[in-house]
Amino acid sequence: MIMSYQDAGGSPKMIRLKTISHAKPITLGRSEEADVTLDDSGCSRVHAAIRYWDDIFIIRDMNSSNGTFLNGEKIDVAKLSPGDTVKIGDTEFTFSHEQGSQSDVTIRAKA
Repeated sequence: MIMSYQDAGGSPKMIRLKTISHAKPITLGRSEEADVTLDDSGCSRVHAAIRYWDDIFIIRDMNSSNGTFLNGEKIDVAKLSPGDTVKIGDTEFTFSHEQGSQSDVTIRAKA
C-alpha cells in the first residue's frame, strides 16, 4: 500500500507500506524519533502508528493531544484500506494500492 502526503513545504511524499506480519510499526509524529517526521504544530511527538497485522494495515492513535481522524471520524484504532484518508493536525494522508501489485513486502520507515 502507498501512503501519500505533502510535507510542510508542499512537496509531495510517498511511502510504500509493505506487508510483513508482526513487523515493527511505522510511527508518525513531530519528533525526530518518529519514522515519519511531520513539521505540524497540531501533531504530537509520536502521534500515531501504522502496523501490518493479520493481513490488514492498522492505524493506532498514540494518545495524541489532538486525535487521529480516519475519513473524518476520530479513531483510537482502525483498519486502513485503499481510498482511506487520515488527518493528523493539518497533515492529510491518503492510502492507495501500489500500482502493478496487490501485495507488498516490507515497511520503509523514513520519508
